[in-house]
Amino acid sequence: MENRCIICGKKLHDPFAIYCAECEYELKRARLADEETVEEYINRVKIEEMNVDIKGMKPLDFWF
Repeated sequence: MENRCIICGKKLHDPFAIYCAECEYELKRARLADEETVEEYINRVKIEEMNVDIKGMKPLDFWF
């Protein structure tokens, strides 16, 4: 089973990671008032990456 980012679905090389480097950066960085919020970023990325094959992807409940 391969690990994938829970936001965008990219393959992860670290078996204990849950985010890719790009998504982790976007979650941690400070945002200005005129930028998109974290929620808007997540929604935009999920819509862009809807065609990711989720076969073998761990369910969200696995991480909690």
